[in-house]
Amino acid sequence: MIVEIVFWAAALAVGYAYLGYPLVLALATRWRMPARQRGLRPRRHLSVIVAAYNEAGVIAAKIRSVLEQSYPPHRLEVIVVSDGSTDGTDEIVGAFGDRRVRLVRQEPRAGKSLALNRGVAVASGDVLIFTDANALFGPESLARLAAAFQDPRVGLVSGQGLYAAGDAEAPRVVGNGYVRYEAFVKSREGCLGFVAGADGAIYALRRELYQDLGAAEVNDLLHPIQAALAGYASDFDAHAYTVEPPSKNSASEFRRHVRIIAQGMTLLAAWLPRLVAARRWRAIWMLSSHRLLRWASAPLLVTALVANAWLAAEPFYRLTLAAQAAFYGLALLGFLAERAGLALGRLAVPYYFCVVSAAGVGGFVRYLRAGGEAVWTPRGQASMGDRAA
Repeated sequence: MIVEIVFWAAALAVGYAYLGYPLVLALATRWRMPARQRGLRPRRHLSVIVAAYNEAGVIAAKIRSVLEQSYPPHRLEVIVVSDGSTDGTDEIVGAFGDRRVRLVRQEPRAGKSLALNRGVAVASGDVLIFTDANALFGPESLARLAAAFQDPRVGLVSGQGLYAAGDAEAPRVVGNGYVRYEAFVKSREGCLGFVAGADGAIYALRRELYQDLGAAEVNDLLHPIQAALAGYASDFDAHAYTVEPPSKNSASEFRRHVRIIAQGMTLLAAWLPRLVAARRWRAIWMLSSHRLLRWASAPLLVTALVANAWLAAEPFYRLTLAAQAAFYGLALLGFLAERAGLALGRLAVPYYFCVVSAAGVGGFVRYLRAGGEAVWTPRGQASMGDRAA
């Protein structure tokens, strides 16, 4: 009986995190989905802030994607904070010759969070746009972000990052499928006034809500929490988007998630008590469902598998064990196909699910050993911490 309870508790926890929570959100917002008729007439002065470390290959295209937006030039600026770059990033930014483009040098290198603090310190806009150097803005994305602040209750609005076509086909397909899933969840969360993590590639924040970040504090998870504590709502607009290259392979995706999860655990350990003290129960529920339970999925899945094997003498549990074995068998085939350089096709889904779930364990170990990283390298350049993971 105890083993059965353990099996069902673990299985239902994972099922709730990935299926039950979105279903609850859908039911809770069934009659609350807004008909967004916001006018895109620009009113806000926007400061687009980019923290860049050795981004010479993409920074010019990034700046152009900002300057080419359909937004009044006198209400738009882009601030690039070069975090000790050594590859010519500074020279490329300085060569633009546009008064709307400003370069700030951070020396010595101190990490993204402190770079954002430097960028905000010199920004003149009343709305701050945070984005990644390799993520190019879609048409009218900035106007859509700015339009959300016509509602005085909104303190933050997130867009979504999409993945471009490229050589890494499996990560792109899985990534865009995950983005659509996340867009569904975040759109429903936004209807309830809180988004459990903005998209770091594209989101906007009221200037008055910005507080200097600690060196290891991850901005896109912290800012919705701070907005909630200040009494503001967070929103989501899927039509505001960026496009960026996918991770090269599962190893890159694993390293990225390990870093994100370690940073997230460090941050939530410090900020969840503040949400409890402020009685922001809705935000606590969403962060627990959307983040913490997903990060715990690997140990929950292992627990369910072991308990299921213990119960396999009964016919029903033999079926559930066979279903689990089939799923992990497909994931193993995906792993072998990737090692052999073969196209993964649909095998990418179970394989990448297992990769991301395993990253929860890696992230937890890194959190226990060192907490969140203040400094890390862009995609494609594995840090020492990444290699250790």
